[in-house]
Amino acid sequence: MRVDANISLKGGYRAEVKNISGFKGVEKALSYEITRQKNLQRRSIKVVQETRHFDEIRNITVSIRSKVGAHDYRYFPECDLVTLRIASWVPAIRAALPELPDAKRERFVRQYALSDDHAKSLTSEIKIANFYEAVAAAAAPKLAAVWIADVLKGELNYRNLGIDAFREEHMVEIVKMLDSREITEDGAVQIIRDLLDKNGESPGGIVKSKGLGKAGDDAVKIAVQEAVAENAAAVADYKAGSERALNFIVGVVMKKTRGKADPGEVHKLVKVEVEKV
Repeated sequence: MRVDANISLKGGYRAEVKNISGFKGVEKALSYEITRQKNLQRRSIKVVQETRHFDEIRNITVSIRSKVGAHDYRYFPECDLVTLRIASWVPAIRAALPELPDAKRERFVRQYALSDDHAKSLTSEIKIANFYEAVAAAAAPKLAAVWIADVLKGELNYRNLGIDAFREEHMVEIVKMLDSREITEDGAVQIIRDLLDKNGESPGGIVKSKGLGKAGDDAVKIAVQEAVAENAAAVADYKAGSERALNFIVGVVMKKTRGKADPGEVHKLVKVEVEKV
């Protein structure tokens, strides 16, 4: 693809940048041109009308030739064309336009309190944006954004699938179970993978059939106490300054709870229990 882009600042002349390759190139070329023209105006140097080339290696534009008037562009008048006034049409035209990606991204940040990165990811495709809003209407918006942008999209891309391959109501159910702490993050990932592998169950059905429900607080505390008591050497190593020793005990607890405990919570509980020894 080749693009010719024109840019001019108020009070200056137009610069035409020829043969730019790709959208990123257009953005870089015009950003450079805006900065160049502002610097010239700031130093009271006249911005001339010219044709420039975008150097993709240095990310700058360089002058090719100057142009002094419309005739240099081979413009010519068409005497049969009448004046077309569209000012009265503008409101109707704007109202008919769909919400554009940049506006949607800004709204997501404002309305759902998302990070800019998550908002960009979720507005990269209209179907993904619509999917997210449907889920956010029924479940925690920020948590839904994290799981759709960071996890679901990754699993879909790995399988070369689009967002249509996953059901909105399944995502709602998963986010609700995460929000209520019924399942762990590892459990949620397993549910998503199972659903994408077409096992025919609902998220709740997968939790029951595979025993992915989160372990109760009492069961986790017992597992932590047992793991600390059974691994005195690791406790001693941790107290001697080895963080890996603490992670080892966390791993023992996760094994005892068959992965049904939250790793972050286990880490905190193990640290507290070790300090008691």
